Amino acid sequence: MTAKVYSNGFTLVELVVVIVLTAILAVVAAPRFANGDIFETRGDAGLLSSTLRYAQKTAIAQRKPVFVIHTDAVPDVVRLCFDAACNQSVISPETAAAYVFTSSKNVNVGSSNAGLGFDGLGRAVPNQAASYTVTNRKNNAQSLIVNVEANTGYIH
Repeated sequence: MTAKVYSNGFTLVELVVVIVLTAILAVVAAPRFANGDIFETRGDAGLLSSTLRYAQKTAIAQRKPVFVIHTDAVPDVVRLCFDAACNQSVISPETAAAYVFTSSKNVNVGSSNAGLGFDGLGRAVPNQAASYTVTNRKNNAQSLIVNVEANTGYIH
């Protein structure tokens, strides 16, 4: 009787090497995924873009100007108002209170046009381009820009 030799499968040494390599890869790659700074920055840029679009759509629906109020005095807050002095706020459908966008604790929002508005046709008022820069406070290299075109009010 002869013994059968099976050559299928992996040796113990091969399995240990694969497990060690997987562990090293996990140790190196895990901190990159655990750091949520870029997700926070991108999320706030998306919410800011949605806030600007809501202002534009509200101006079209109400057929009157809606202003996006952003000041350096309160750099992380964007308000939507029906007048430049913000005496009458746009109402948020979510909270039934004044519409206010507040950025995350680690994100700064800067604007090139603090008095941007949209007229009843959705065009930018005044007729000039505007840009909003969303920057992470922890890592200034993580920055995104939301632009508003001058003539059309197109937001991208």
